[in-house]
Amino acid sequence: MTRQLSAVIGLSVLVGIGAGIEVTGTGCQNPAVTVSDGELRNATANGAAVELKGLGYRLRHRPSCRTPAGNTRRTVRVHCEAVTTDGRPVRVEGVAYDAESRHPRQHFVIRVAGRVVLRKSCLGLGCRDRS
Repeated sequence: MTRQLSAVIGLSVLVGIGAGIEVTGTGCQNPAVTVSDGELRNATANGAAVELKGLGYRLRHRPSCRTPAGNTRRTVRVHCEAVTTDGRPVRVEGVAYDAESRHPRQHFVIRVAGRVVLRKSCLGLGCRDRS
């Protein structure tokens, strides 16, 4: 579980918005190593909003993100949706490979009205794209 914690923290930090990981304690899980999916979704939504603003897209609302079922310790995915102020749909897809390692590899794709407008290995402020 410690590796999973570092992978999610790494993903959040590389997204560029990873301050303040929320730690939860439910059921029999160790509260010191259970990271909230909410923080991962939050970091991706914030990073995508920053990137879109930098590209000149204005959003009606902050992207709404979810982590789909089927994520594993090795591969973690996040999907987000939003709408621009002029009504175009926005979709953000993010994936972290080798998520259980100290250095997960991430990839993000942002589409506006079905057209790819961004492909990067990180999102948001402080992003140092490695793609």
